[in-house]
Amino acid sequence: MNRDDRRGSQASKPVADRGEVPDSGSAATGPGCVEPDLVLPAGMPTGLRDRLGPVRRVLFFGKSMSRTRCTGALVDALQRHGVDVRWRNLVTLRRWFGQNLANRMARAEFRRYRPDVVFVFFRDLPAVLADEFRRDARLVIWCEEALEVLDGSIVDYFQLADLVCMSNPARFPWLRERGLDNMAFLMSGFSPRYHHPRPRQTPVRDVAFLGGPGRRGQRAAFLAEIAKRFRTDVFGRHWERWQGVHDGLRVHAPVDNRGYAKVCATSKIVLGVNEVNEDLYYFSNRTFLTLACGAFHLTHYVPRLEDVFRDEEHLVWYRDEDEALAKIAEWVDRDDDRTRIAAGGHAEVMLHHQYYHRVARILHWLQVGLPPKASDAAMVFPGRTEPAPEARELP
Repeated sequence: MNRDDRRGSQASKPVADRGEVPDSGSAATGPGCVEPDLVLPAGMPTGLRDRLGPVRRVLFFGKSMSRTRCTGALVDALQRHGVDVRWRNLVTLRRWFGQNLANRMARAEFRRYRPDVVFVFFRDLPAVLADEFRRDARLVIWCEEALEVLDGSIVDYFQLADLVCMSNPARFPWLRERGLDNMAFLMSGFSPRYHHPRPRQTPVRDVAFLGGPGRRGQRAAFLAEIAKRFRTDVFGRHWERWQGVHDGLRVHAPVDNRGYAKVCATSKIVLGVNEVNEDLYYFSNRTFLTLACGAFHLTHYVPRLEDVFRDEEHLVWYRDEDEALAKIAEWVDRDDDRTRIAAGGHAEVMLHHQYYHRVARILHWLQVGLPPKASDAAMVFPGRTEPAPEARELP
């Protein structure tokens, strides 16, 4: 890649491992890279084929996210791999200076900094700037949304990227039918810098839920039913209207990452209720954050969740609301068993599901390219010596 010649001939090496994760930055497969998060295009994305090279400077665009810390965790992962990163929040800049001036500031910084990669948390960079920046830098888009509603604007935006990393592979067929060949499946994750266990405390509640009521309020009635039988606390935004509909909901303000860890340390069960439960491998990043904080997690099953976690070893799952109530009753007084499972879940996400692991994949692909055939991209699962055969059937 010619512009890399202007910036020096040596690739940045990963920083020394801090003992938290194995080094997985040098290859896409092998003992240090056994996470179930890889589905690639059938061939090399056309845009990326002629733009391969080491990643030295990344201009990162993304909002600040106080609960999940997704953006900060991705930046942290890039830096831990030895990449120089500048993080800019255009949403804040637009609020302070207006859209036109904020865009001018972003253009000026791009010219001064001369990044070789622009990394965008989904739609946190306007398309007009993405279209400009991609001419002189590779563009990576990170998307953790379910994308339940797909339209032409998403296709147009994704077309700008060299690589689109998505956590919901169920959307791949629709996007491929519209000509996109630049998508890869990477799950969400976490960073131990932001989410880690606090010392266990005497539980103050049976069940905790962290999040909103859902776009259709579908979680409110479910949690109200749980609250009738178990001491339940809800932490999140947009619950005001539902408190009046469902008596007994104990709702608290949303928490940041430190508050998240505190809730996990003081709750017997941290509940997972996804917005979408039908798409294979797609579930809320709440799962990774909860396990990272060392809590016992009871979450809704999604197709092939058993390829990622083991039931009653890393977490426990349910398939409908009646089963959730039964599982809460089953586990709420089994303190030692909950502690064992929580420890297993924490060890699993530390080993396989940090953003450090996801970013290792991306840096490798940007430097040497993607495997030439879909069969070379079969997923490898923790605890297995062979790739799962059904992985090759993914879209």
